[in-house]
Amino acid sequence: MNTNVQNNNESAAATGKYITTPPVDIFEDKDGYKLIADMPGVSKENLDISVENSELTISGAVSDDQKDAEYSEFTLGSYKRKFVLNEEIDSTGINASMENGVLTLTLPKRESVKPRKIEIKSA
Repeated sequence: MNTNVQNNNESAAATGKYITTPPVDIFEDKDGYKLIADMPGVSKENLDISVENSELTISGAVSDDQKDAEYSEFTLGSYKRKFVLNEEIDSTGINASMENGVLTLTLPKRESVKPRKIEIKSA
Protein backbone atom coordinates (compact mmCIF):
# COMPACT_ATOMS: atom_id res chain seq x y z
CA MET A 1 0.00 0.00 0.00
CA ASN A 2 1.30 3.41 -0.84
CA THR A 3 1.55 5.36 2.39
CA ASN A 4 1.40 8.59 0.43
CA VAL A 5 -1.81 9.79 2.05
CA GLN A 6 -3.77 12.58 0.49
CA ASN A 7 -4.91 15.06 3.11
CA ASN A 8 -8.39 16.52 2.63
CA ASN A 9 -8.34 19.30 5.23
CA GLU A 10 -8.23 22.09 2.62
CA SER A 11 -11.23 20.80 0.70
CA ALA A 12 -13.02 20.16 3.98
CA ALA A 13 -12.57 23.73 5.10
CA ALA A 14 -13.74 25.04 1.73
CA THR A 15 -16.98 23.04 1.69
CA GLY A 16 -17.64 22.86 5.42
CA LYS A 17 -18.79 19.29 4.84
CA TYR A 18 -15.88 17.39 6.35
CA ILE A 19 -14.28 18.55 9.57
CA THR A 20 -11.71 15.95 10.50
CA THR A 21 -9.18 13.67 8.87
CA PRO A 22 -9.33 10.54 11.03
CA PRO A 23 -6.03 9.36 12.55
CA VAL A 24 -4.96 6.03 11.08
CA ASP A 25 -2.52 3.26 11.98
CA ILE A 26 -1.36 0.88 9.22
CA PHE A 27 0.19 -2.54 9.85
CA GLU A 28 1.69 -4.93 7.30
CA ASP A 29 2.20 -8.68 7.40
CA LYS A 30 2.90 -11.30 4.72
CA ASP A 31 -0.81 -11.55 3.78
CA GLY A 32 -1.67 -7.86 3.53
CA TYR A 33 -2.32 -4.69 5.45
CA LYS A 34 -4.53 -3.74 8.37
CA LEU A 35 -5.73 -0.14 8.53
CA ILE A 36 -7.24 1.10 11.82
CA ALA A 37 -8.99 4.49 11.81
CA ASP A 38 -10.42 6.34 14.81
CA MET A 39 -13.82 7.80 13.92
CA PRO A 40 -15.64 8.52 17.21
CA GLY A 41 -19.36 9.12 16.92
CA VAL A 42 -19.69 7.40 13.53
CA SER A 43 -21.96 4.37 13.28
CA LYS A 44 -21.58 1.76 10.56
CA GLU A 45 -24.81 3.05 9.00
CA ASN A 46 -23.17 6.47 8.49
CA LEU A 47 -19.91 5.06 7.12
CA ASP A 48 -18.95 4.87 3.44
CA ILE A 49 -15.91 3.02 2.11
CA SER A 50 -15.16 2.88 -1.61
CA VAL A 51 -12.36 2.02 -4.03
CA GLU A 52 -12.20 3.74 -7.39
CA ASN A 53 -9.21 3.98 -9.73
CA SER A 54 -6.85 2.57 -7.05
CA GLU A 55 -8.02 5.17 -4.53
CA LEU A 56 -9.52 4.04 -1.22
CA THR A 57 -11.90 6.60 0.29
CA ILE A 58 -13.21 6.45 3.85
CA SER A 59 -15.93 8.87 4.92
CA GLY A 60 -18.26 8.92 7.88
CA ALA A 61 -20.83 11.25 9.34
CA VAL A 62 -21.66 11.78 12.98
CA SER A 63 -25.39 11.54 13.64
CA ASP A 64 -27.13 14.82 14.50
CA ASP A 65 -28.10 13.71 18.01
CA GLN A 66 -24.40 13.54 18.95
CA LYS A 67 -23.63 17.04 17.65
CA ASP A 68 -25.95 18.93 20.03
CA ALA A 69 -24.12 18.45 23.32
CA GLU A 70 -24.86 20.80 26.22
CA TYR A 71 -21.11 21.11 26.82
CA SER A 72 -18.34 19.78 24.60
CA GLU A 73 -14.56 19.99 24.73
CA PHE A 74 -14.16 18.78 21.16
CA THR A 75 -16.25 19.00 18.04
CA LEU A 76 -17.79 15.90 16.55
CA GLY A 77 -18.05 16.19 12.81
CA SER A 78 -17.76 14.25 9.64
CA TYR A 79 -14.62 12.45 8.57
CA LYS A 80 -12.95 11.81 5.24
CA ARG A 81 -9.62 10.36 4.19
CA LYS A 82 -8.17 9.00 0.94
CA PHE A 83 -5.37 6.53 0.28
CA VAL A 84 -3.70 5.53 -2.97
CA LEU A 85 -3.49 1.74 -3.24
CA ASN A 86 -0.58 0.19 -5.08
CA GLU A 87 -0.90 -2.75 -7.45
CA GLU A 88 -0.10 -5.36 -4.79
CA ILE A 89 -3.49 -4.85 -3.04
CA ASP A 90 -6.41 -7.07 -4.06
CA SER A 91 -9.16 -4.45 -3.83
CA THR A 92 -11.90 -7.07 -4.36
CA GLY A 93 -10.93 -8.75 -1.06
CA ILE A 94 -11.04 -5.69 1.22
CA ASN A 95 -13.04 -6.30 4.43
CA ALA A 96 -14.25 -3.75 6.97
CA SER A 97 -15.55 -3.82 10.53
CA MET A 98 -16.63 -1.00 12.84
CA GLU A 99 -16.75 -1.23 16.62
CA ASN A 100 -16.97 1.56 19.21
CA GLY A 101 -15.91 4.25 16.72
CA VAL A 102 -12.90 2.31 15.46
CA LEU A 103 -12.87 1.23 11.81
CA THR A 104 -10.68 -1.75 10.90
CA LEU A 105 -9.97 -2.49 7.24
CA THR A 106 -8.19 -5.62 6.06
CA LEU A 107 -6.50 -5.13 2.69
CA PRO A 108 -5.19 -8.44 1.31
CA LYS A 109 -2.17 -8.69 -0.98
CA ARG A 110 -2.59 -10.33 -4.37
CA GLU A 111 -1.42 -13.96 -4.38
CA SER A 112 1.26 -13.12 -6.93
CA VAL A 113 3.10 -10.77 -4.51
CA LYS A 114 2.83 -12.89 -1.36
CA PRO A 115 6.01 -14.66 -0.29
CA ARG A 116 5.99 -18.37 -1.00
CA LYS A 117 8.08 -21.31 0.07
CA ILE A 118 9.77 -23.22 -2.73
CA GLU A 119 9.91 -26.96 -2.26
CA ILE A 120 13.26 -28.64 -2.91
CA LYS A 121 12.90 -31.87 -4.85
CA SER A 122 15.43 -34.63 -4.59
CA ALA A 123 16.96 -36.04 -7.75
